[in-house]
Amino acid sequence: MEVQEMAETASAEGNGEAKRGGKNSFSMGPNDVLEGKLIYDGSVHADGKVEGELRVTGNIDVASGANVKALLEGANVTLKGAVEGSVTARDKITLGKNAKLSGDIVVKRLQIDDGASLNGHVRMGDVETQASGQ
Repeated sequence: MEVQEMAETASAEGNGEAKRGGKNSFSMGPNDVLEGKLIYDGSVHADGKVEGELRVTGNIDVASGANVKALLEGANVTLKGAVEGSVTARDKITLGKNAKLSGDIVVKRLQIDDGASLNGHVRMGDVETQASGQ
């Protein structure tokens, strides 16, 4: 079964998916692995291993123990773990004190805490204009 099908057909009972404030939220535990492409209408919390693509309408939160090698795209992206890949946020990206990002960023607002590392290019401004190449 593909990841997209799992996210669409999963019930909210014990699979990490829940509604918070009327919005969908999907949570991965430290032993969970996501390989492939996930397009999700809601927010995602990743505390395990992610490889591939993660595109969400809500926020992405990468926990300190997570290992991510993926393209990330969300409204707000908070990184506390290791991420390798490009990151696009429609509003804000926050790199926590232990975050390690190797990849390019496209964002309106960027916050980098003391102790975080970033290796890549940063483009700031209107994300929609940047994404369309204008």
